[in-house]
Amino acid sequence: MKFCNSCGHRMDDDDVFCPECGSPTQPAPLQPAPPQPAQGSTSSVPLPNGQGESPFNASAATTANTAVATAAQVHAKKTLIIIIASIVAVALVATGIGFGTYKAQLWGGKTVPNPADLGIAKSNKTHEFTAADVEASLHKRGFKTITKQTFSAKPQGSFLNYRGIDPGKRYGTNNNPVTIIASLGPGIPKGTSGQPAQNVTASLESMGVPVHYRKVIVSDKGPKEGTVVASYPTDGQAVTDTNAGINVGVAEHGEDGIGYDIVGLEKNQAQQQYAGKGFNVIMMPRFSSKKMLGKIVDSDPKPGTPANGGNLVLFYGIDASGMDDAAIDRADYTSSGVPPTLFATNAPVGGKYCTNSGKCITFNEKVDVSGGRGYTTVTSSEISDQYSFLAFCHSGGDPGCPTGSQYGERGELYYKHLGAFELMDSTAMNAITCGTDSVGRSAGDERCVNGQVVQLDGSGDTSMSGATYNMGPLYAYFPVNAKIKNVVDSGYFDKDYVAEAGKQKPVYTSRPFLISRDKSLYKTTSVNVPDLKTPNPFIPESLKKDNGTLVPMKPAPSDQTAYYLIEDPLDWNSLPEFTIEKNGGNSGNKSDKSDAGNSSKADAQPQVTPQNATPDQITAAAEKGDDSLIAGKYCTNDGHCLDLSKTGQLTGGAQESMLGIDSTQLTLSTASEGATSARNVKPDSQFLEFRGSVNDYLCKNGTSGQACKNSYHTTPEVDRWPAHILYVFKGSDTSSWYAPNATPPVQGFTPNYSDRYDRTPAKTDRAYIYPVGWHMTVSPFDDGAYYFQG
Repeated sequence: MKFCNSCGHRMDDDDVFCPECGSPTQPAPLQPAPPQPAQGSTSSVPLPNGQGESPFNASAATTANTAVATAAQVHAKKTLIIIIASIVAVALVATGIGFGTYKAQLWGGKTVPNPADLGIAKSNKTHEFTAADVEASLHKRGFKTITKQTFSAKPQGSFLNYRGIDPGKRYGTNNNPVTIIASLGPGIPKGTSGQPAQNVTASLESMGVPVHYRKVIVSDKGPKEGTVVASYPTDGQAVTDTNAGINVGVAEHGEDGIGYDIVGLEKNQAQQQYAGKGFNVIMMPRFSSKKMLGKIVDSDPKPGTPANGGNLVLFYGIDASGMDDAAIDRADYTSSGVPPTLFATNAPVGGKYCTNSGKCITFNEKVDVSGGRGYTTVTSSEISDQYSFLAFCHSGGDPGCPTGSQYGERGELYYKHLGAFELMDSTAMNAITCGTDSVGRSAGDERCVNGQVVQLDGSGDTSMSGATYNMGPLYAYFPVNAKIKNVVDSGYFDKDYVAEAGKQKPVYTSRPFLISRDKSLYKTTSVNVPDLKTPNPFIPESLKKDNGTLVPMKPAPSDQTAYYLIEDPLDWNSLPEFTIEKNGGNSGNKSDKSDAGNSSKADAQPQVTPQNATPDQITAAAEKGDDSLIAGKYCTNDGHCLDLSKTGQLTGGAQESMLGIDSTQLTLSTASEGATSARNVKPDSQFLEFRGSVNDYLCKNGTSGQACKNSYHTTPEVDRWPAHILYVFKGSDTSSWYAPNATPPVQGFTPNYSDRYDRTPAKTDRAYIYPVGWHMTVSPFDDGAYYFQG
């Protein structure tokens, strides 16, 4: 056993070169000759076999020994010369071999190359080297690796750099693993919230997406002014919409407002705090993450916005155990002891839900405050029908869900006592498709014959032909603490997709999530309906369990398929801009006269007017309720005119058959109100949708407003519907609206029937307004458009 003189590495006795550093070994030093006795003296030498010592003549022995020693020394010198020569020769050969093998990186470590020198190609999609390819290539070279991820402007999965490694230098393959830094794409680094805003601008703006700083009101006892109190995405989350980019909320103290720091307060504390400020506080439940149970998750008016008295709805977090209480319409309690109604639309699910891959669905929760309690109606951003809302039970025309003895007989997931429930499209639940029309299942006075709707004749014949059930949206909703495994084990989800989900990462259970039925996974999405009494296989039946079977849902729950609740209560588009000064200070919306010479390019732009406003500028203003950029007179070619005020008041509509009312207040239509392509839903849309007040409803029985809306069952009962106005931007490309078999651009339009009409499409050299009827309106034509006059 020996050790290398150069690096100390342990070596075998027959090693010529050190296997670690490659240094040649050194021969053992020659031992000096043993000391000789003096001439003429006597000495004793050991006898063989341990027989003692024998005296002899020292002088004679010395002479003999001297002769022998002299011969031995001569021989030793020759031998030493031969050995040294051999060692030198071997060393020279070994040095040459060692240098060659070192250069070939057979020993002495290996070079960590730049990605460009690894012989790998860039991704065709991102035009970047991927971290996975770099890792695989280093493994082939014998290196161990560790991959760490961070947010950056480069696409997800791209190679960014090595940590603690200088490319081009040699490193031992037995040393610590090489750390590879991979990109997560743009996102919000952890720890952004709570930092002074000027401290995070560099890292956020390096992400390569737009960054918007917004002013958020906080209480005087809340966070320090100028600090980041919120962001979207939140800390540690990736950007899902690179066009929208990043929103950053910066704290500003304000007395008159709903402080953003109300989010996360215990519900009783928040209620007392704002009741003490003069607000009429109404508490409402909403499903939340586990960490927000019993705490304020949202408010109306929104957190961080100005407000001074009046109604204030505070939403507090609940889990699956709170669903029954949340869904009860307590106004039904009376002195006569009438039990409360389980209201089909009172599902506290409002909010945005997104998959890890960035697909999102928004449930818009419309709150109606009356009787000291809020009532909700929820719609989905995926459903375009303005009259379609979501319900967790199928109750026909009655908004109340069955209770009592019927509770255990029903097919809906809600009645399984597992904490989960469905959200179903009310229109799809109650309609059978018959040709281009529909037959209402709940009314029971119509049927479909050869694709035509006919009235029942009293004969009892409910058979049908040419009728179909079509698969519509369906959401399986799981609050925190819902019994997910029990639902899966019940056979609710398709067994093949349950097996597929089992191979994926399990769903994260500390946040509410939903599974959206994916129609693309089904071979059949439409079935014939032979009889009016035939159950719909695409929705849980309202009848007894044995009368109908739900087509199993696809996909099944996993971390890959779940749409998780995004707890972000801020209405970012309504918040004022917060300016970050380049010198490190915060200015909010205040101007600094001393820095007037360094004003931004935005400040130097010409004033925005209706004549030069871009679609983006018009949209941003309209989303804040400011219609000044589209205000003015709009007239048809034959002289009929409408006037639109800066506040959205439309007058002159009595002469327009699609309006039928002289004046109405327009509001921007959002997805919650049935907009199919509102610009705040689809940024590339060619138009905005506006709708009139619910008060404009008028029924034949004399009722109006909300009462008329709530009471009608068939269309003929409604004499007048609220206005539905299309504002088409100047310069829009609407040619696709008039193509054969074109998809209608908005709800209420029919497919293009240009072959039936000798009419010219509306021109887009000017902005125009186009009234949309409640049903079967053709695409905008020149003789029906109201063009902007100024």
